[in-house]
Amino acid sequence: MESIFNSVSLDIIGKAVFNYEFGSVTSESPVIKAAYSCLKEAEHRATFIVPYWNIPIIGQGEFAIVPRQREFYGHLQVLNNKLNEMIKQARASEDICDLEALERRDYDGMQDPSLLRFLVDLRGGDCDDKQLRDDLMTMLVAGHETTGSLLTWTAFELSQHPEELRQAQAEVDRVLEGRLPTMADVKALDYVRLVLTEGLRLYPQPPILLRRALEDVTLPAAHGGDLGTGDERG
Repeated sequence: MESIFNSVSLDIIGKAVFNYEFGSVTSESPVIKAAYSCLKEAEHRATFIVPYWNIPIIGQGEFAIVPRQREFYGHLQVLNNKLNEMIKQARASEDICDLEALERRDYDGMQDPSLLRFLVDLRGGDCDDKQLRDDLMTMLVAGHETTGSLLTWTAFELSQHPEELRQAQAEVDRVLEGRLPTMADVKALDYVRLVLTEGLRLYPQPPILLRRALEDVTLPAAHGGDLGTGDERG
């Protein structure tokens, strides 16, 4: 079930953020495989004590000695190339506007109503292609897995609480009346929102966040004082 929810989430992110059809529910593309592999590598790096991947030759680049790092480099290149391609396409037809003008746009009538389109067209966004690509990659790689996990655990809890499941189903039937949901419908699904919020409370996604200092940092005393290069905090 989790793999299905992950695929659905990835397809939604692809369409909403990039205006791109990944089609991961029905097939597996190199981009999808690369996204999952990069996510696993991020999890590995968050929990491994020695950051060996920062050592030239051993853990960096396509000729790294460690096999998993060579594989990671290849998957990262696949994602970078695809994201760079989509950013280039968006830049080619950019229409720079102020924030107020972008908010007034009729996105229902646009061929590309994606978040990428919004960010590229935002005047004063002060976001170069590399920063844009890195931010979008975070949404792509980490965003789909956390959403998929939330849906999986919530479905599990609903299966253990049939009365709450019936209430959620009744609200969906009452609000949607058999049609596809609009944004107004989504906002009207109060009980479903509470169910998902409870799922997040019981099973936070992600359950822990780690940050590794790349250089010496001075923190307030309440947060533990100084951090040396390579130190971690959760």
